[in-house]
Amino acid sequence: MKKIRYCKITILILAGWAILSAIGFLGKDTIYSRYTVDPVKTPYFVLVMQGIHDGIYPWSSDHESLWDKWEHLAELRRDEEQISATESTEPAVAGTESMAETEAVAETEQEEVRSFHPVDAGYFSDAVFIGDSRTVGLHDYGGLDDSTFYATVGMNVYNLWTEKFCEVDGEKVTLEEALKAKKYGKIYFQIGINEMGRGTLDGFMTAYEDSVEKFRELQPDAVIFVQGIMKVAKEKSDKDPIFNNVGIEQRNERIAALADGKNIFYLDMNEVVCDEEGNLKSSLTFDDIHLYGSKYGIWVDYLKENGI
Repeated sequence: MKKIRYCKITILILAGWAILSAIGFLGKDTIYSRYTVDPVKTPYFVLVMQGIHDGIYPWSSDHESLWDKWEHLAELRRDEEQISATESTEPAVAGTESMAETEAVAETEQEEVRSFHPVDAGYFSDAVFIGDSRTVGLHDYGGLDDSTFYATVGMNVYNLWTEKFCEVDGEKVTLEEALKAKKYGKIYFQIGINEMGRGTLDGFMTAYEDSVEKFRELQPDAVIFVQGIMKVAKEKSDKDPIFNNVGIEQRNERIAALADGKNIFYLDMNEVVCDEEGNLKSSLTFDDIHLYGSKYGIWVDYLKENGI
């Protein structure tokens, strides 16, 4: 009895398979024309099963399947997009932006802008300080022992890339060679006092901007801090036609304009070392230009309050 029962089930399965295959074969060029099937690898009854899954039934007279409906809706959407594009042609030609586009750009720019915040000494472990004798003093008395310093007395922006004043593995190399030898997270640049009285303000800024751009090329992932030129004491500023605070302020205004709030930031330690009149406090300097060794902590504390 079991054999007869199994035989009937097998016959029913084969008959059903044959019927579905016949339906699939007969409808392959009509109702199932959108489907592709390889008769060598896949039998035609698969077409019927795929059709049923998509809402196409063998007895459907209008052949209106879900596929047809989806395609119809897609055509309607394309038509609506074309109409919208046509309606917005005139303002696009005029060069205006939609409110949504303007807001999107504004939000993106706002997200990219970064702000200052307090940091600890460890923040400077991947920093390199580049500059003249004032940066040398920061190295000698600032306590930033984990930082790298490429600075020398008398350095100026015109000789910055030609002199071999950077020590790497016991050898004196150029600044470019030094910056290629190691990756840094921050670059602190402070220079400009030695260039006063030499050339023009525009010439100084051209060389300064070229240096900042070169920092970007050599250290593309580093945050660049351009530091204002530290001012001099009142006694020197009032008497010296070259090294005076009026000239320093002119340069600092131009340096500050380089900051973009994203990759380049302006820092001005004059905020903490100058008096109400904008002159370097006489109590902080031994020669009206450089800080006492014991006073470099003021500069370091200012840097710690302004990390990115």
